[in-house]
Amino acid sequence: MESNKQLQARFQKVNLLDYKGEQPLKIEKADQSHRVFTTYNIDGLNQTEEQVTVDFTVKKASNIKLLDEGSDQTALQKQSLQFNCNIEEEALLLFDKREIIPNKASLINQHIKVNVTKDAEFVWAEIVHLDQVSDYHYSSLMEIWSEEQCLAYDPVQFDGSEKMLAHHGMTESFPYVASVWYISPNPPFDEWDVQQRLSQAKNHRAGMTDIDGKGILIRWLSTDLTLLKQEVDDVLTFFDEKITELRKWRV
Repeated sequence: MESNKQLQARFQKVNLLDYKGEQPLKIEKADQSHRVFTTYNIDGLNQTEEQVTVDFTVKKASNIKLLDEGSDQTALQKQSLQFNCNIEEEALLLFDKREIIPNKASLINQHIKVNVTKDAEFVWAEIVHLDQVSDYHYSSLMEIWSEEQCLAYDPVQFDGSEKMLAHHGMTESFPYVASVWYISPNPPFDEWDVQQRLSQAKNHRAGMTDIDGKGILIRWLSTDLTLLKQEVDDVLTFFDEKITELRKWRV
């Protein structure tokens, strides 16, 4: 059954409009309180082998944080996600953080398509495990638009066949890959402040790419999952602090 509803935040303000998602997918407001963000739990992404499609609009001047309740669960044999989101003016969506663990012989596909309107902002964090099993295929496309301009079109594929296990192309033999996107016309930080949070520990690499002055992409390759999660969380905490400092006057 498809749901079509408005999700409300503090003071009964509608901040997620026309949310649509077929069962078992559901988005519900979390109990967490925050100075700026309204937090929602998203669940059901890993509970069916049918394609999961979620569509919604983040309303003007809303600050939304999405938490994936099942992000640390091993994926089903087949998993397909179509995530469509439109972020209106002065709004922000932060997805913290999607963790993907392929199963043996699993087929995982996802397409994330986001439109940021004018000064809207978008943050997405993701960690993919590559070495847990063999014979899997993971395909992901991150597509980000600023109205008529395509800011990012980033297709990524990993193949866990025996021939590819020891070498994933540009990932070399690193078993974990993480990505954090921050899209904003005016990021509330200096890129050097982010660089300082990216360690160059042994068997751990991190780099940052500027997206035509309208955002950044941080990507990690690592053999140390604990360090990787700590570093991703540190960057997201830093973003949270800067976002809160800037947006607390809008609430």
